[in-house]
Amino acid sequence: MTFNIAMYLQLAVNTPIYQTFEYKTPQNIVYSDRNLCGCRALVKFGNRKTIGVIVSTSDKQSYSGRGVIREVEEILDDTPVFDMYAIRLLSWASSYYHYPVGEVFYTALPPLLKKQNKAELKPIDLWSAIPGADTSSIKRAKACQSALEIIRQSPCTTHKLKELGISSAIINKLSGLNLITKTNLRDQVNEWTQEQLEVTGTKKLNEEQQAAYDTISSASGFNVFVINGVTGSGKTEIYLQLIADKLAEGKQALVLVPEINLTPQTVKRFYDRFNAPIVCIHSSMNDSERFESFVMMQRNEAAILIGTRSALFANIPNLGIIIIDEEHDSSYRQGDGFRYHARDCAVMLGYLRNIPVVMGTATPSIETVNNIRKNKYRELILTRRAGNATDAIFSIIDMRKQFIDHGISRELALHINEELAKGNQALLLLNRRGYSQKLICHNCGYVFMCTNCDSSLTYHKTENKLLCHHCESRYSIPHQCPQCGFTELTPTGNGTEQIFEHLMQLFPNARPVRVDRDSVSGKGTLNTLLDDINDNKYNIIIGTQMLAKGHHFPNVTLVGIVDIDSCLFSNNYRAHELLAQLIVQVAGRSGRGNKQGYVFLQTHSPEHPVLTTLLAGGYQAFTESCLNIRRQLMLPPFTSNAILKADSSSREKVITFISDAYAFMLRESQKFQSVKVMHPSSAYIARKQKRYHFNILINATGKKELSDFVDIIIANIDKFRDKSGVHAVIEIDPLSNE
Repeated sequence: MTFNIAMYLQLAVNTPIYQTFEYKTPQNIVYSDRNLCGCRALVKFGNRKTIGVIVSTSDKQSYSGRGVIREVEEILDDTPVFDMYAIRLLSWASSYYHYPVGEVFYTALPPLLKKQNKAELKPIDLWSAIPGADTSSIKRAKACQSALEIIRQSPCTTHKLKELGISSAIINKLSGLNLITKTNLRDQVNEWTQEQLEVTGTKKLNEEQQAAYDTISSASGFNVFVINGVTGSGKTEIYLQLIADKLAEGKQALVLVPEINLTPQTVKRFYDRFNAPIVCIHSSMNDSERFESFVMMQRNEAAILIGTRSALFANIPNLGIIIIDEEHDSSYRQGDGFRYHARDCAVMLGYLRNIPVVMGTATPSIETVNNIRKNKYRELILTRRAGNATDAIFSIIDMRKQFIDHGISRELALHINEELAKGNQALLLLNRRGYSQKLICHNCGYVFMCTNCDSSLTYHKTENKLLCHHCESRYSIPHQCPQCGFTELTPTGNGTEQIFEHLMQLFPNARPVRVDRDSVSGKGTLNTLLDDINDNKYNIIIGTQMLAKGHHFPNVTLVGIVDIDSCLFSNNYRAHELLAQLIVQVAGRSGRGNKQGYVFLQTHSPEHPVLTTLLAGGYQAFTESCLNIRRQLMLPPFTSNAILKADSSSREKVITFISDAYAFMLRESQKFQSVKVMHPSSAYIARKQKRYHFNILINATGKKELSDFVDIIIANIDKFRDKSGVHAVIEIDPLSNE
């Protein structure tokens, strides 16, 4: 006679409570032959049904409180969604970032797995060229011809074609013309194995690259390597050869990139090198596509996952190496909800799996530089640019002595004209989209403000709208000033739209293009613009910071940063680091191959220490100076920070809350030797989306003391919070001091 013994399950339930909850399996179902850890379960929590992830199982009950242990409603997965490494990583992240464990696990799930049912895989469309088909119908359709040629070389999935920038419209057109045919790859998919691997196009490494490659490949187990290489020094080639080694061992690879860098050109380099299955996870993908990539990695049907920060939580059973490109990039930090840093979590994942983590950057973050100094990370330096290109020549344009027209100095205009005359391209960077920063009344000085935020409205001439860049609210252009009735309203401050318009007048024979969030909002628009720039359809590129990140512009010889003063005089202690990184990164867009590059910085403070240090000694000299200043001021990375952030639609309620919280924190901090609680302050934008925001910064010399102190705050926060009116969250290792 056999008896069905219930299993007891610890679940990370999607609820804002800082613990797991115990449930048990139903008496009428036997699960003893299955690994339930990492599976989703549908459970009743209070009066509602929700999803939890099973983090551990036992045949013994651990709950000793009052009440009955509930049975799970249903186990939703046949195989675990998260393996033991992902469970350990997410549990660690919940503890380190002080975020409810159930919400951490829920955040890590692909959208389709957040639903309260089983998620089914859709067919995988595999497209093959029809032999001997008549192609005369696409004789003049260049995009269709290119797509057909790719499919002729090797059958492609819809997913792969889209990652290569080929739209559904082109696929459907080729199919409708009977040039390609579709089968279901799902019927023939098996686990990927190294026997299938083919590597093509491997390049010979130079001495510096070879030394870096040898150091990484000869090490065993967990190590963190930082390839500190100037722009164009061949970091990606080292990544590719390291990945090839791991794939040859039957391992899988995870490649993390900043959001803006994940373009078809990036993915194509991996497809061109490896015939192994490659998948992506990023924000432009729909829910089904993300789920498909997640499952293919989970089932070992794909060898390489290229993704942005959320790809970190994919279930990769045979992970052998983690690559973090542009490790300094702030987009690795999640800014709302579960606030984590993907770079730091990736290092922890490498530690848990005992595998190498390889970071690459031309401008390592100050935290990374400090970890190198402490011998936690190993630095590998690349100084030679591809093709032995020379470094760009920097020049500061003193705006105090210049005639300025729409933000462009006469000196910069002359240099642009010189480069255009040589047949080269110029790139101008201004981190302000729109036409102008403000719309003001010429009579009384009234500034048009957002009704939801304490922020002036930006004039967007193309849309003929006023736009708030914080809540994205749009307003019609007013006919008169609401304060004095005057009808002469004046745009002030330069945005990318205004500079674009000015350059068209200044250089009537030029071909300018604007690249910012407004001009590339459509799917695939950025990729098309980048291709057109490299095809020389444009010779002046005006845009925001998205132009500084990782794009290859072989014909750009001049880079101009229109205004750097706002970064030189910012309240954010990281502002100088971000500016130095921006200058170095955007300078890397200038002067590829045998062309000399020039970088011009427009400023009213040419003698500022940040500029003099950076231009005289390079980025390394800047980091030395920055570390010394941070040490003297007891700022990260020499201390650890946390911020209590509170907001409410009622200013009175949030002030009462923040005052009570401050008084409590001040008392409790006396128990800790290194914890300092700063006085409450309003956020830089005090009112945003009709809610008032206030912060309290917490500083400590030790992470352990800071963590213990934050635990006390979380345990007591409900004692001084009006739950109906105030939202509060604690952020660990914030990227700013407010």
